[in-house]
Amino acid sequence: MENASKALLIAGAILLCILIIAIGMFIYNSAQSTITDSMTSLSTQEIDAFNNQFTSYEGFQTGSNVKALMGRLIGNADTYRDEPAKVPQVYIDRLSNTKNTNVNATFKTTDAGNPQNYINNLGTIRNRVETKHEYYVEMTFQNNGLIDYILISYNSGNNLNNIINSTKWKR
Repeated sequence: MENASKALLIAGAILLCILIIAIGMFIYNSAQSTITDSMTSLSTQEIDAFNNQFTSYEGFQTGSNVKALMGRLIGNADTYRDEPAKVPQVYIDRLSNTKNTNVNATFKTTDAGNPQNYINNLGTIRNRVETKHEYYVEMTFQNNGLIDYILISYNSGNNLNNIINSTKWKR
């Protein structure tokens, strides 16, 4: 009889230990999901902070604002040389209404794998932007939320999606 009661006590202790371990695992898993959710929202905040440096230039802008945008794009391309997803592709429709300054240029970050060409081309175009003109800036976004394409056109609102689809701009 004594052995039977000791066996029941041992079995009860084992069940109690299993219950305590199960509760501990439940608390641990709950804490992990909370940590993972907070890291995801931090990532969203980082994306928003990254995009905000460019999205403030959307819509009709003066030439000096477009020059400032290109300066930010150049700095961004230099910073993220090894992360092409963070370097928006730029499409320049034209820079003014005179024939000698019309520019139809696409600056793709993936061209020849050389970000310096992208930086040099944007620097050249930046110097040709006239501060007295007004430009229209439009943007599209990647699936992950980062800016994908930026269209800059002289005093007109072109539809960037039509331009992207017609020019075979694919990353």
